[in-house]
Amino acid sequence: MRVERWQTKHITDAMVVGAVARYCADSKEARKGARGLFDPFGANAEWPKFPYETLAALTGAPEKVTYAACERACDRNLIEFGVSLRTGWLTTKGEELLAVEIA
Repeated sequence: MRVERWQTKHITDAMVVGAVARYCADSKEARKGARGLFDPFGANAEWPKFPYETLAALTGAPEKVTYAACERACDRNLIEFGVSLRTGWLTTKGEELLAVEIA
């Protein structure tokens, strides 16, 4: 049996946009449920997975491949970020792609 080598072309922009949208919704929900100061790294913290981690779990691809796919989506103006790509959000173009994929 031949094992396929994962490449960024195997992770579509729609998959990345969906993972980013899920992360944004889940992190908003986590912040809403927090009382007082929320420590995302605390022992009892239930912080959502970053988009590249979600993609790796769903596809079985290595995280470095899914992170590169997130970088590609950023280069294509589908997502943008402030401090870290791990915590990015959708652009208008990304939201449009997500809407097409959902419909």
